Amino acid sequence: MIDTVERLEDHEKRIHRLEDGQDDIRQRMDKLSDEVKRGNISNDESNKYLREQNTEVIRMLGGIQQKKQEAHIVTWQSAGKIAVTVGAIVSLATLIINLALH
Repeated sequence: MIDTVERLEDHEKRIHRLEDGQDDIRQRMDKLSDEVKRGNISNDESNKYLREQNTEVIRMLGGIQQKKQEAHIVTWQSAGKIAVTVGAIVSLATLIINLALH
């Protein structure tokens, strides 16, 4: 009977150690969970900032692209005006030379 009582006491001690170990594991898991949550909050804030920066860069690039297109159009319009002016001068000069020779 003493053997049975000793075995029961030993089992009770083991059970308490296991329960204490489980409590320790729960506390560690809670601590890790809190750390992960804090890390996720920090990442969310960083991602929000980066998204805002990306939006601003995209807006600026869109404006630059629009200005480049406008400059391209103005360049070709100017080239066309110069070509028309040069053509008119050449035509006028040809007309004057032809009239002078006749």
